[in-house]
Amino acid sequence: MFRLRVSRLVAGAGVRNLVGSELKKLGVSKCVLVTGPRTGSTSYCREVVKSVEAEGIEVSVWREVDREPDEDVFEVCLEFVRSEEPEAIVAFGGGSVLDTAKLVNACYSVGRGMKFFLSPSSQLARFLLKPLIAIPTTFGTGSETTCASVVKVGGVKKGIIHESMLPDTAILDWEIRAPKKVSASAGMDAIMHAFEAYTCLECEKVESGFYSGSNEVTDTLALKALELLSHLPDYVEKGEHSREVAVGSNVAGVALGNAGVHFGHAASYAIASLTERPHGECVASIGQALLEWIEENISRGRVENVRRALGASIDEMRRKVGLPSLSDMGLGVDDIPELVSRAMEVKRLVAMRPEIDEKAAKEIFERALSF
Repeated sequence: MFRLRVSRLVAGAGVRNLVGSELKKLGVSKCVLVTGPRTGSTSYCREVVKSVEAEGIEVSVWREVDREPDEDVFEVCLEFVRSEEPEAIVAFGGGSVLDTAKLVNACYSVGRGMKFFLSPSSQLARFLLKPLIAIPTTFGTGSETTCASVVKVGGVKKGIIHESMLPDTAILDWEIRAPKKVSASAGMDAIMHAFEAYTCLECEKVESGFYSGSNEVTDTLALKALELLSHLPDYVEKGEHSREVAVGSNVAGVALGNAGVHFGHAASYAIASLTERPHGECVASIGQALLEWIEENISRGRVENVRRALGASIDEMRRKVGLPSLSDMGLGVDDIPELVSRAMEVKRLVAMRPEIDEKAAKEIFERALSF
């Protein structure tokens, strides 16, 4: 058995200018736009605001989501939204902005705090939230089509997942360009989403939990995403193939949001806790070592399919787009025990590839240091 969740999608060049008409269809008269300080100052953001105002819809803008939002940023954003009492929320930015907006919308709509959605009991209920339109400005996180929100709690990244947080509509505009370094990091994140979704536990073996495990639908999506994302180096360096990368990121997001991801993302949280590096860099640094371990211990055929779709190894892609290796980040053999310990604590992800125990995790981190 498996389930499929996906946001309604509007995709194309310039579709950021359709946000106002999408809100009008929902009967919205007032909204809050959540964004970051840099993204909020771009012409893209001004165009989104203009499209909303052109429909006679009142819009208030909150521009304070930083790159790695913590509970303090979340609380301030939630307080702003509560004070404005909007009928809908628009999220415009990278993964951090979209994740913050999704969790803020859940808490605002339900009238509860973050702790409620961190508790297992929240999973037992379904909620009708205010409409949320998600507009990614970086192509990689897939947050516009997932039910997950990642936020730092007590200095540690926490993944908060609830079906109700799935955005109503994703606006995918491949005219929007992010800086090269951001595009590289986000793009490698998308590649890892597709790779891990394709190689996670099969749906028949998933006993319970939010993710369904790999299945015919997510396998098809993951491999197509990898094929599209093979253009990432040209996109990062020359700005070419923006359509392929944008759609590939979104499709990879659908695959991960349904099948799940596994040790690569658990490891990335551990790496980030020691280095403060962006998520895409962290997860990319473990990718090749994880791929080779899966090839040797779980499925050679699946890894061959990944290589064929991507047209390169994960490490080749990482180097082509200029992201650092694990050792480039300043980590070494002495850090492995703590990396293993922190990665294995992310039980909901480790459970999606349970063959990777502490011994295997140690082997994967050791191998990653060789690249």
